[in-house]
Amino acid sequence: KQWYQRRVHGEEHRYASEVTWSENSETMWLEILLVLLSLLLVLYRFITKSFGKWKAMGIPYSAGSFPFGSFNFLGGKHLDVLSADAHQKFASEKYFGWFLLGKPVLGINDATMLRHIMVKDFDHFVDRLSKENAEKQMAGGDLNQIWGKQLTTITGDEWKDVRSAFTPIFTSGKMKGMLKFIKHTAGDLTKEIERKEKKGDEFELKDVFGKFSLDALASSAFGVDGESFTNENSNFVKHAAAVFKQSNLE
Repeated sequence: KQWYQRRVHGEEHRYASEVTWSENSETMWLEILLVLLSLLLVLYRFITKSFGKWKAMGIPYSAGSFPFGSFNFLGGKHLDVLSADAHQKFASEKYFGWFLLGKPVLGINDATMLRHIMVKDFDHFVDRLSKENAEKQMAGGDLNQIWGKQLTTITGDEWKDVRSAFTPIFTSGKMKGMLKFIKHTAGDLTKEIERKEKKGDEFELKDVFGKFSLDALASSAFGVDGESFTNENSNFVKHAAAVFKQSNLE
């Protein structure tokens, strides 16, 4: 009788422990769910809080949606392609608004307005990116640091200094001086296409025009013949290709 009572007591104790553990487990998962839901609501609010900006300003716009904004990146298209589609959609407008995630972006279609932004009033439109975003995008290896020195990336006083250094390079007289080098490279491009046409070879236009761009830049900016069309072992081509090369991790 005593053994039976002890066994019953033990079963009750085990059952009570199982019930307590089950209740604690349910409470834990409920708390996790509530935390995740709260984070989702905060993220939703953060991304969508500016979606009424262009409407309030009376600017035509492409409506935003959570979480990507105006564009659906799950479709596999690059941002540049999606942006070009948006410009075509609002081709009759001088400017229009869209949203990149939660950030309002103004797209410009009018050439006169672009000229003012890019040339006449460029001192009022210094930063293409915020300094924080630019540093995040270009954080990484040595090549990222090189790309980070582009006019489209640098910000603040550094942008002004580089812009001032570049401005004298692109005067009408110097552009005319560059034209003879570009025409010579265009001749090499024509000969390359003719050679491939005679052989009946299929070829990638991107590769051929990449050679043209590289040789035109090398001759115009550095006074060097890049030999992209004539020398497969060109050192200039080899080192230029290394700048654009990325590892799988990058």
